[in-house]
Amino acid sequence: MIKNSNLKEYNEYIAEKVKFFREKTLKNKKKYGKEQLNQPIAFWIKKDRLINEIGKQFTIILRTKGCSWSLGETGGCTMCGYVNDANIDDVDQSQVINQFNYAINTKISEIEKDHDNYILKIFNSGSFFDEKEITEDVRRTIYERIAKIENIKEFVIESRLEYITTESLSEIKEFLKEKYVEIAIGLETVNDYIRNNYINKGFLFEDFKEVYKECKEYNIGVKAYLLFKPPFLNEQAAIDDCVNSIRKLIELEINTISINPLNIQKGTLVEYLWYQNRYRPPWYYSLFKCLKKSLTQKDLDKVRILSDPSGAGTRRGIHNCLKRECENSAKLLLKNFVLSQNLSELEQNRFECDCKRKYQLQKNYC
Repeated sequence: MIKNSNLKEYNEYIAEKVKFFREKTLKNKKKYGKEQLNQPIAFWIKKDRLINEIGKQFTIILRTKGCSWSLGETGGCTMCGYVNDANIDDVDQSQVINQFNYAINTKISEIEKDHDNYILKIFNSGSFFDEKEITEDVRRTIYERIAKIENIKEFVIESRLEYITTESLSEIKEFLKEKYVEIAIGLETVNDYIRNNYINKGFLFEDFKEVYKECKEYNIGVKAYLLFKPPFLNEQAAIDDCVNSIRKLIELEINTISINPLNIQKGTLVEYLWYQNRYRPPWYYSLFKCLKKSLTQKDLDKVRILSDPSGAGTRRGIHNCLKRECENSAKLLLKNFVLSQNLSELEQNRFECDCKRKYQLQKNYC
């Protein structure tokens, strides 16, 4: 750890580094055309874990101006490259509505004919409640459309803490009182030092707990994102940090914990460290150790644990040795655990790879 006398200087150094890579990325970005601004970045349907059952998720990723934290003086988070998908310039709110409608209209027939229940996730690579990205009028239009789709039982959006207000909570509950609503927040860790000095997140765990209390008052669920293996932590430190975070969040009676193994995104400080061989994405072995160490089956009756890693099984995402059979086996193990919420699934690995020996030797160093 860095001495307190040097902490401010270190914080400024990290912030400057993050901002340097962010500005370099923005300088090379091309503007999107009208067609791209009237259609979402992506949308899809796949099997997923709902609060009390296995169902399907319908995910829509909207293209907006981008995260204000990332575009501001701080430069954003050390690992986040979602600004690459943003427009940077303001996106006309009619275009945001067009993006949403394009996705809904394409999939609505499939959803309404399906016997499964759905969870709708709307992400915009920033904060859903940030007026610079999505205005109140657009949010209300989205809520009105969702309220009419019967087998969408759950609705999830993302936001930084500063945009979650009593007004935004009251608004979403007013329209979607018949749905289970959950707000996903990038907490990343309960450790303030790691969150603000290694991730550059800009808030305290106490701030998170205050917003969590407000959400509970409106009967709105909270999903806490935990970053598995932030930069500057080795495998063992990552396990310890995530175990501690999971235990504290369970004590808090959080609704959902989503564990996000860090993946290397373009134009980030973490990518710079990765190119210098100063960072390796986590091993699956570490994630499984973390889950087994931090959870009991009784815990899973109270909290939903999710993990759907980006870039899994590649050099930029969580991986073991990159042998196809090893990676596919690990992916399946994680998927089955998430869908069933049954810890015994983590003991069902039918493939033992010799890379586990290498992992054991390296986990305290890489």
